[in-house]
Amino acid sequence: MKRFLSGTRFVLFLSFACLSVFLLSAMFIGGSAAKELSLIEYRKQYYKDQSHKLAYALQTHIRFERLSKDEIQLLHNFSAVYTFAFRYYAADGSTLLFDSADNRPLAAEPFDFDVPIIVEGNLIGYIKTYFDLSKHDFSYYPGQAMESSRPNAVLFAGLLILSVLLSYVMAKKLSGSIVASSKVADHIAGGIRGTRMPVTGTSEMKQLASTINALVAEFDRQEGWRKQMMQDLAHELRTPLTSLLSRIDAILDGILPATEENMHKIHTEIDRLCRLVDDLEKLSEAEGARFELNIGQVDMTQLVKDVYEGFLFMSKGKDIHFTFQKPHVPCYAEVDPDRFIQIISNLVSNAIKYTPAGGSVEMGLYPAETGIVFYCQDNGIGISKKDLPLIFNRFYRVDKSRRRKNASGGIGVGLSIAKALAEAHGGTIGVESAPGKGSKFYVNI
Repeated sequence: MKRFLSGTRFVLFLSFACLSVFLLSAMFIGGSAAKELSLIEYRKQYYKDQSHKLAYALQTHIRFERLSKDEIQLLHNFSAVYTFAFRYYAADGSTLLFDSADNRPLAAEPFDFDVPIIVEGNLIGYIKTYFDLSKHDFSYYPGQAMESSRPNAVLFAGLLILSVLLSYVMAKKLSGSIVASSKVADHIAGGIRGTRMPVTGTSEMKQLASTINALVAEFDRQEGWRKQMMQDLAHELRTPLTSLLSRIDAILDGILPATEENMHKIHTEIDRLCRLVDDLEKLSEAEGARFELNIGQVDMTQLVKDVYEGFLFMSKGKDIHFTFQKPHVPCYAEVDPDRFIQIISNLVSNAIKYTPAGGSVEMGLYPAETGIVFYCQDNGIGISKKDLPLIFNRFYRVDKSRRRKNASGGIGVGLSIAKALAEAHGGTIGVESAPGKGSKFYVNI
């Protein structure tokens, strides 16, 4: 019950209902007050008309300032006919000649009106009428039937009920997306993250739902990355650790002698483990930590040329023809130079590594409609169609045995790092390859 009373739907309903009642009450009271004022003015005008009628009746019967017995009797007769009190004064306005107000109760809301009595152009007296504005009986004021407030009260009650119903409908509609989102949020907090918040309601609610859905998707991605990382890491560590442990146990048991050759093999496995940890640190930074890029405007031609010059010695050592195709126009891009050098270095290093002696590697740069494209093309061993969609996956290597001569190969995270860095720049990375014909990697930034 407490949760219901503090819920968004009830709070909105109560707020709308209270506001509606307040506004309708203010309108009803204000309208009633305005109507009462107009009705009072209407009554006053009615009483003035009655006073003029009495004055006209007197003018047709009274001819002189002095009243005769017949004229006094006539005034008595008029006092019996008219329900209001009146007094008749002489022409001086102070001499009272007739008074019918003595035997009437005092008025709660008195209103009086003076009318001169003029006969043949001569002022012969005044008639002063007295009314009670608080009296509402039909004999005193026949317009009372038109002033009934019952229709207004019925209308007010109808509008009040309608406003409460509309308040509930509006509260239900506005709170619908909030209530639904709250239920989904409870599921997410309980570990059920397969559901998504409905993107409905106001623009702010839609934006909030979209943001939370994006956060949940990002959390799922990070969680999936973490689980996959642990599985891949366990797989990668198992092979060198098993080999290292077996060699050390054999030396300790006297099966293998502690010769320089055996020590060199142990050193090679340890070196592989160190490179594994180093590559994992780079991959974690690229995919998991969401590092910050130091973006700036960079001359891409000069940047790629510097990388090219850095790999000339390696290419000459393998007798590989290594070239750089310089663009014919200036190429500038908003990138982090250190991170982009890391992308290029990974691609060029792989190209030289998988290109046999006497082969060729070409790297270049050119502007395109979507941005600037860097490419690295070789005529090495190439990649099969089956392996091509998987080469950017973590720890994936084309050689399924995962053995390299002298353990000089990587652990299969270089392309994963390059992909993560390219996407962090808002770019894309791709590859075209055929077995025996070589590969072409490109980065669109």
